[in-house]
Amino acid sequence: MIKLGRMLIDNFKSFKEPVEFDFTGNDLVLFDGPNGFGKTTIFDAIELCFTGKISRVKHTDSKNKEDHILKGDNSKSTTIQLELLDDTSTLLVIGIHIPANISGEAGRVAKYQNAIERFEAEMWQNESVFRELSKKKLDEGKLNNLLENEKLEKTFTLFNYIQQEETCHFLKLDESKRHQEISYLFGTIEEKNKADKLDVLSAKLKKTIDDYTPLIKKEEGELVQLSKPTTEAEDSESILSSGKIALFSDLSSSTLEQLEAYKNSLEGVEWLIKNNSAYEKLKFNYFLNKMTTERTEQLENYLKVGLVENYEELTKKLNKHSLIWRKAKKKADVYSKLIRLFDDKPNSLSEDILDIYKENFSSSYDVFTTDIATFLSLSKSNSSLGSLLIKIDDSRKNLLSHYKEHIGYDEAKEYQDIPCPLCGDMKPTGQALLDEYEEQSKFFSDQLGDNDKLLKIITEKLITGLIVPSITKMRNYLSKYKNYLNFDLNRVNKHKNIEKSDFESMTKIRTWLESNIGDCTRFIDNKLLVVNQNYDETQEQLITFINSHKKQLSNEPLKEYLQLKQDLKTLGLEFDENEKLSIDLNDIDRDFSLLTRLILQQSSSSYKAKSLKVSQLKAKLEKLKLKRKEITAISKVYRDEIKAYEKGVAKHIAIPLFVYSSKILQSRPEGSGIFLITPTKGNEKGFMKFSATPNDSHDAWNTMSSGQLAGVVISFMLAMNKVYPSKLSTLMIDDPVQTMDEVNMASFVQMMRYEFPELQILLSTHESKVANYFHYKYSQAGLKSFPINMKNKRLESIN
Repeated sequence: MIKLGRMLIDNFKSFKEPVEFDFTGNDLVLFDGPNGFGKTTIFDAIELCFTGKISRVKHTDSKNKEDHILKGDNSKSTTIQLELLDDTSTLLVIGIHIPANISGEAGRVAKYQNAIERFEAEMWQNESVFRELSKKKLDEGKLNNLLENEKLEKTFTLFNYIQQEETCHFLKLDESKRHQEISYLFGTIEEKNKADKLDVLSAKLKKTIDDYTPLIKKEEGELVQLSKPTTEAEDSESILSSGKIALFSDLSSSTLEQLEAYKNSLEGVEWLIKNNSAYEKLKFNYFLNKMTTERTEQLENYLKVGLVENYEELTKKLNKHSLIWRKAKKKADVYSKLIRLFDDKPNSLSEDILDIYKENFSSSYDVFTTDIATFLSLSKSNSSLGSLLIKIDDSRKNLLSHYKEHIGYDEAKEYQDIPCPLCGDMKPTGQALLDEYEEQSKFFSDQLGDNDKLLKIITEKLITGLIVPSITKMRNYLSKYKNYLNFDLNRVNKHKNIEKSDFESMTKIRTWLESNIGDCTRFIDNKLLVVNQNYDETQEQLITFINSHKKQLSNEPLKEYLQLKQDLKTLGLEFDENEKLSIDLNDIDRDFSLLTRLILQQSSSSYKAKSLKVSQLKAKLEKLKLKRKEITAISKVYRDEIKAYEKGVAKHIAIPLFVYSSKILQSRPEGSGIFLITPTKGNEKGFMKFSATPNDSHDAWNTMSSGQLAGVVISFMLAMNKVYPSKLSTLMIDDPVQTMDEVNMASFVQMMRYEFPELQILLSTHESKVANYFHYKYSQAGLKSFPINMKNKRLESIN
């Protein structure tokens, strides 16, 4: 890191006598004292050594002066020496010399830099030796490389020096110029130069293209004159043409190829008029072929729903059938469930089962309302033993019923050695089994209480009177509508439920078939709910039937139907409502004569030469346009990539800027730092805007106070040094207290101690308490502080 060492000033501005300063090894150099004792002059001298100018000097007038603006005594020469150190070793000594006795035109403020000479030396020279040495001119490129800042002159006041009266000079620049000031940091100078060269080349090509346009127009005008029919009669063109084809009213700009194409189309129209019947057959066969090859989907829909007149009828019928079928299906599902429950337990009954019967057999249910109420009441109040006995008896009955069904029991037949389904013992006869079953049932019945017996009786009554008849009805319903319930409605909907647009396309096909082919209804589904098992086969049969109506032509046609149709379109001809054309064979003969004459005329050598020249000019123009388009595209790629890269680089600056400004501007009501806004859209030019809030569309220069702006500038300088550090590790801030308040100043010194302890700070102030505060804070942090009272320093130099 390069820092400042010694500095000697002699006869510079208010310093008429030699004054020497030694900044070596100091982290903070504090210049304090009243205004007018040379604090800012020190900074001017340092800036002059680095840049060869003083940026705060303005060209206020162009009058001749009696002395030089930077000299204290015009009769003496002015010298400045500034030592640059790497740690404690001298790297370079920059010298300034302004000759004595400068006046007149050379003394003009606008020309003050002309008299300044900058030199360099490898060692520090005392005052007398420095004046006598043959001075080596300062190599500015070498200085820039040494400090690793190729734009030192332009960016010194941005990276290293904040002036007293121009604290915000960078913010005063418009957004585009701010971007230009630091654009070299982005490392895109070479790419920008290439893009600029491409733009210059594009502009030159545009000028060349613009020059070609009137030249081509002139040559085309001459070609038009050559292309007009040459006859002795006035208004010959209208005489030669039929006047029925508007296209032929002006053929002066038509090429030979176009004229021949018109003639070919005219031949097609002539054949059409002479062979109108054959043309109609061609037309019919074209649409027939289109029907069987390109309208197969519409033909399939015709097979499926061609029976239905309109789309509303189709949707209405399908919805109606769907609703009825779904209701029947739902009803059948309920019936099947009740039948399964009955078959599993034919002698059992519950409240849940009765609720289902109430919903589906309300009239039968109402007949047994009293018995059902008694059943429900007894079911809730019967004893647990009674309930158990009834369940046992019901289970026995259910088991016996299933057993009878299992063995195919028939009362007329005798059964011997039959096993009991309840206990497994062998019974001699079937009747013996039933007798024992009845005896056991009686035993269980005798164990029941009165309520339990009544419940059993009511249950049997409900099963016999309500359940069994209902089961019979349900079985009959399922048997009767078995085929309907098993009907595949989903398959019907898949084939028949088509979109309205598809149905409308089908009706057009149906209309064409009815008008041109005849009755095709034998191929379509005769009922809406009927689904053909093989539509592909039926469709092939229909297509074969349609193709059988193809019309035969006696002779080979001149052209196909589409070619003839295109000929009519090319010439702007069409059939009227009576299927007639506005042109006849006599008209065609006249137009043939016109086209033939023009073709012969354009086949001449002079016309060909002129036509070739126009073609060559146009071809060259197209090449130029294409080349310019390519160059413009390449330039756009360059600039888009540059912008994207610069945006990424700017983000690196934005983060430390926000952090540092947050720390310095702690008194802001928003409680946040400053936002750096860069272009986001591809077509925006490069710019750099400081914003007080992320969504503020205005620049901070117009929305923040002078004290806050000073904090912003200092924050930006620190951010730039953090992201793009140069070898020069010295920052100069001239009297920031004039614009920054105590809170911001305290935040600033606190941040400098901990964030930038490696930097050498030169700071001036006219308030001794501020100088003492800075000195104390830096000393507390273990950093070396060097206060210089400029009033005392000046008095020392005088004495």
